[in-house]
Amino acid sequence: MAVQRYLFRIQRNRRNSDGSVESKWQEFNVEIAENATVLSALEEIKGHQDGSLTFRQSCRSAICGSCAMRISGRTRLACKTHVGKVARNGVIEIAPQANQPVLKDMAIDIGPFYQRIRAITPWLQEGSETAQHVGSSSYDQVNHVTQCIMCGCCYSDCTMAEVSPQFLGPAALAKAFRFVSDPREGKKSDRLKQLSESHGFWSCTRCTLCVDVCPKEVSPMEAIVKLRTRAVQKGFTDNVAARHALAFHEDIQKDGSLNEFTLMIRSLGLIGTLEESGAALHLLKKGKIPSPFPHRADQVEQLRTMYQALERNPVDVETRAKEVVPE
Repeated sequence: MAVQRYLFRIQRNRRNSDGSVESKWQEFNVEIAENATVLSALEEIKGHQDGSLTFRQSCRSAICGSCAMRISGRTRLACKTHVGKVARNGVIEIAPQANQPVLKDMAIDIGPFYQRIRAITPWLQEGSETAQHVGSSSYDQVNHVTQCIMCGCCYSDCTMAEVSPQFLGPAALAKAFRFVSDPREGKKSDRLKQLSESHGFWSCTRCTLCVDVCPKEVSPMEAIVKLRTRAVQKGFTDNVAARHALAFHEDIQKDGSLNEFTLMIRSLGLIGTLEESGAALHLLKKGKIPSPFPHRADQVEQLRTMYQALERNPVDVETRAKEVVPE
């Protein structure tokens, strides 16, 4: 592969004694093959141009997750990312992971990230819900989620973590599902109840960025959706988000479209709706109050048939159930 010249724009960061961080962009020209990794380019810069450049690396095989950083606008593993695939007009921008404190250059403080992992009690617990019989497919979901290498890519690009530092984050919630789905876990209900509270799985906006950036195809959002399903099945619905989801389910099944006129009161309750009366009056002035008589979708009976098929053959979210096709 022919060697090409690339311009690397790297964010240099330095933490001061008072905790503040000074940042600046520094440019480096590197001649390297387009199929070389970004990590190789960083090593070239550190070895021959600026020995003070700081970043983490270890396995070089997309296993340890230590070289995760922002590369051309997305968080990626530098050891897995080829230079030619992320260069934009010959330029590659590199910065530390987002949503986490910066120590120096691309090195971040991983303490807060692991605090969220510890918050979900990342070990099996004894209890009454331990399965007595284990089938051949019981560990399918467990095995899938355990592919996570704790690199933090999903948390770095998570839009909810950006606006809500208390949010557990996709990596922690995916690991939580690993225990909820484990037949050996004895306190599944307790976990689901705790995770359904504030800053848990209902806070996820389902932007799918965690799915896009995960280098091991763990699909954290899929695990989050399954946690929600299990929580609703267990009856943990006494919160705004769960009631909102159930109202969606009811409207779509009934008419094929939402009844937005009553959606707020079914989600927030009477008191919560009264607290939002100011916003409602503003919408009324703008003529944006929805009709109390929603439009019924065409061929809604076909939609109901799909719901009925799923009710007769519910999808098991703890194992990989076969796809149900309506008759």
